[in-house]
Amino acid sequence: MPQIVVLHPKKITMTRYLLAAMSFALLTMGNAHADGVVPNSTAGVEGDGSFALTTTAVGGRTYQLSIAAGQLAGLVGQQINGLQWRQNGPGTAVWPPVDANYASFDIFVGPGVAPGSASATFASNFTSTATQVRSGALTIPASSYTFGASPNVFGPTLNFSAPYLYTGGDLTLELRMAQQTGAGTQSPFDGVLSSGGPGNGWGVDFSARFAAGSTATTAGTPNANFLVTNFVTTAVPEPTTIALVGLSLGAGAMWRLSRLRRRGRLAVRKA
Repeated sequence: MPQIVVLHPKKITMTRYLLAAMSFALLTMGNAHADGVVPNSTAGVEGDGSFALTTTAVGGRTYQLSIAAGQLAGLVGQQINGLQWRQNGPGTAVWPPVDANYASFDIFVGPGVAPGSASATFASNFTSTATQVRSGALTIPASSYTFGASPNVFGPTLNFSAPYLYTGGDLTLELRMAQQTGAGTQSPFDGVLSSGGPGNGWGVDFSARFAAGSTATTAGTPNANFLVTNFVTTAVPEPTTIALVGLSLGAGAMWRLSRLRRRGRLAVRKA
């Protein structure tokens, strides 16, 4: 006759607790992250310039950033999930004063040319096909960006629709946005002066360019100030780490059952 193994109710609770604790440890490990501010030199200090990312002009804007691998060394193996910016400090008021709306705000990321080799042609600054990580409308709620500090704290995360796994190398980031409506003032974000390069890193560690129109193919301003950007990331566990945790879960369960058997706390009933 088949046998049914029954755990004492208290022991079922203890076993479930043990497995839940191990599972939580795995999830916590998978959510570890190390965000990265670019330029690295502005992580705790104000940039030497500013940049108005958004525009109230009909047609919107295209803004492209080139970033050297050295600026992203701490993000290798990370999933980039979004971007953060901060208001140029110290500032005089929060931004936006009312909601700022965009019918579309698309973001593309991919391997790119070295910052000093970037051209005015947007497509040429990607060395392989770019990945679209965000699309669709966007609303930046009123008062999202604080003021009064130098530097100011970063504002809310502009989340990607799909994460981008950064595996190393120079990177190109492209933002294509529609006309800003609602708020009548442009985003007064912290930045680094293009005119300060190469001493401040522009043209060596990073560079930027922009054009009028969200569908532009060529930069009207090939040497633009670089937007201080925080890359929001999540670590990707290595396959061997996942396997080891899985083995630990199985071993923990077997060990617990073995202890219960030795203590005679497993009841065996015949069906």
